[in-house]
Amino acid sequence: MSEAILPLAVYGTLRRGQRNHVLLLGARSLGTGFLAGSLYDVPRTPYRAYPYPAFVPSSQGHVTVEVYEVVDAAALAAIDRLEHYLPADEPASQYLRRVLEVMDGPVAEASAYIYNGPLDELGERIADGDWVAHAGRSAV
Repeated sequence: MSEAILPLAVYGTLRRGQRNHVLLLGARSLGTGFLAGSLYDVPRTPYRAYPYPAFVPSSQGHVTVEVYEVVDAAALAAIDRLEHYLPADEPASQYLRRVLEVMDGPVAEASAYIYNGPLDELGERIADGDWVAHAGRSAV
């Protein structure tokens, strides 16, 4: 029997209407919530040639998330690749998938990707913690 996949909390380019939402087309939306921490607008890094969000957990601030039930391990592996998360080599990963508390959400906890890169790469802090509102764009 395969191991159950926890719900996934997404805050950036995987949210509805964003460039990578296609990776969640087979997932069931559970609703929205918040994670404790800060979101940053990273202009560009060796990993991506476009601006993207970086989530850093902390007791200060909150980040808006959409929560999804991802039932397919292959779909989760595709999202891991997008986030440059290498379960077998976490030190080399740009993001780490971790279980975090979801505040005011449809579930008590969910997996989320936390930034594992150099903090000096972080750009502007997104004050309201909402990537979609900050990006100001519709479907890309």
